[in-house]
Amino acid sequence: MLKNCQKGSSMIEVIGVMGIVAMITVGIFATVSKIYDRYHQTAIVTQIRDLQKNIQMRYATASDYRDLTKNNIVQTLIDERVIPFDMVSGGKVYHAYNGPVDLDGTQYNYTITFSDIKKPGCIDLVTMNWTVNNTSDLIELKVDGKTYTWTGDGSALQLPVSLKDAASLCKDDRTKNVIEWTFQ
Repeated sequence: MLKNCQKGSSMIEVIGVMGIVAMITVGIFATVSKIYDRYHQTAIVTQIRDLQKNIQMRYATASDYRDLTKNNIVQTLIDERVIPFDMVSGGKVYHAYNGPVDLDGTQYNYTITFSDIKKPGCIDLVTMNWTVNNTSDLIELKVDGKTYTWTGDGSALQLPVSLKDAASLCKDDRTKNVIEWTFQ
């Protein structure tokens, strides 16, 4: 009588186990990546709302936004905590996707520009609802060379931007996604 004592695993069994582990690992990474992207989408929407609200509050008494064009204004706004802390790195302003944020102002309105936005975040930002009690401080939205206003008169299209239009305006190449909001 022959005894068959098998110790260890065959090469095929080891390859099978490694294949299963690899599939589980890929699935976990894909899920974590989607969760991380969704976090950035939510963060970038929060950042534009907070930045808009904070600028509005800071300039409420003056209603003159021209000093937003000054060279040292970013550091002043950082020191005054007008710019949310999660948007500041090295004395410059960045949104959740690490793209630059620019501020500009005139006597009666100011502009916030986000550049280098991933497509899902771009769609969320373009389709945001800026109305409260049927009014809005947003007077103009520019994306992909198109201008949107509430009246849609002249060469401008009418706000709000539809999901279908936003999907076509926002590009897969994040470096081509620039959104500019003008508030009063």
